[in-house]
Amino acid sequence: MPQTRVIHGISGPRNISTALMYSFAKRPGCAVIDEPFYGPYLQRTGLEHPGRDQILAQIPNSVEASVDRILSHCEQGYTELYLKNMAHHMVEMPWDWAHQAAHIFWIRHPRKVIRSFAKVWPHVGLADIGIEEQVEQWKLLGDFPGPRIIVDSDEMLANPNLAFSKICAALKLPHIEAMFQWEKGPKPYDGPWSPYWYAKVHETAGFGPPRPLGETLTGRYLELEQQALPYYEELWQQRLRLNTFQSI
Repeated sequence: MPQTRVIHGISGPRNISTALMYSFAKRPGCAVIDEPFYGPYLQRTGLEHPGRDQILAQIPNSVEASVDRILSHCEQGYTELYLKNMAHHMVEMPWDWAHQAAHIFWIRHPRKVIRSFAKVWPHVGLADIGIEEQVEQWKLLGDFPGPRIIVDSDEMLANPNLAFSKICAALKLPHIEAMFQWEKGPKPYDGPWSPYWYAKVHETAGFGPPRPLGETLTGRYLELEQQALPYYEELWQQRLRLNTFQSI
């Protein structure tokens, strides 16, 4: 049986990550898993995220079970497996299962992430948005043999077809036109947290244009943006250049 190619998407929240999962799910022979380490993350942090009890009742709660879920998908004959993963979920998590994977780090300007995340989780802090963890993980994966790239989500949205031609070339994947359209509404592979977070993406059937940066944040959200910005800029300087537009 041919080996399943694991495509590991590492993001922060509110970063087009669900739409990207829907996009990869349209690739022929590609399975997806929505946030495979969310259960262990909730157990480790004790955070009362919306739907916590329901989430923990429906997905693996342990590190071992979460890894087994990924490995089990790899044994089911899929050509590809796309993981929509959150960088902050991977604190104190093992990485050996991802040694041969291709890694895409999706980044987005912290102002946009914070503004969107705070609408559902007003207590948002640096540890909730994963950008510091992405910097650490980018360095960690430098020793792994698989390809790794950083992509600014807004640059991708400016021209998805051009962007994905470069993304797929960098990861040695076939470029698939079907990735740019999906059906509206919930998906069977959505995580059980989707009622709290996915309402807007369920209204979409494809990628929309990037939104403007928007007005300056205020108060502690502004302080949080200032904390996060150096990490974002460090990754942004190393991103895959898509020849679309400059996001900062």
